[in-house]
Amino acid sequence: MSVLEKGTVLLVISLLLNVLLIGTGSYVVNKIGGIEFVKTKMQSAPSVKRDSAYYFTKKSVFEYSAASDVDKVFIGDSITDYGEFQEYFPDEVVLNRGIRNDVAKGVLDRIGEVADRNPKEAYVMIGVNDIRYGTDAKDFESRVNAIVDSFDGKDTRLFIQSILPVNNGLFGNEISNEKVKQFNAILRRIADVNGVGYIDLHSNFTNKSGQLDKKFTVDGLHLNGEGYKMWVNRLHTRR
Repeated sequence: MSVLEKGTVLLVISLLLNVLLIGTGSYVVNKIGGIEFVKTKMQSAPSVKRDSAYYFTKKSVFEYSAASDVDKVFIGDSITDYGEFQEYFPDEVVLNRGIRNDVAKGVLDRIGEVADRNPKEAYVMIGVNDIRYGTDAKDFESRVNAIVDSFDGKDTRLFIQSILPVNNGLFGNEISNEKVKQFNAILRRIADVNGVGYIDLHSNFTNKSGQLDKKFTVDGLHLNGEGYKMWVNRLHTRR
């Protein structure tokens, strides 16, 4: 075989290997949630401003909604946002008021739209992003108390839901489960003081190591289909 032929063979092998690697990489990216998931993970630190356009767009859509005679409203961040709750309660009017990347202050700034609809039941889950962004515990408590106060004079049965555990072994989640427990203690105290319902979801999602069970998640933070099914089942047995 001549030098030219050897060079051609090596070039072909190199191209084939590159195609194989690109194909494998694309498959893995798609399996873990697509390019948006990877872009999120590549950011060195989360930024509240990153999703400001999404926040204000969703807030505006919510405010202009004509929904009435609402049975259930789910309020929170991306963990709520990604849930198809209406499908679990097909005979009821169910609103999803989740906005990805949201924090307690963001919920407080838009909770009036929810309270004014006077829904029969409202379920709040917020706090994991407050932990990510280093929100002071006292500020968090004050904002959640204000969220609760927004329902004063309404007929709504309000439920505060615990923050879910995270799995630190999946894709480098930096959130501390000890901090999650600390903020859940705050949420439970707020519920007790104000006489509203507290739903402990945390214990239903925790494995023996105190982490979010892998069967409920892909990235260690957000829920998969089985996770949402567990969530809804817990709501059915809350009493």
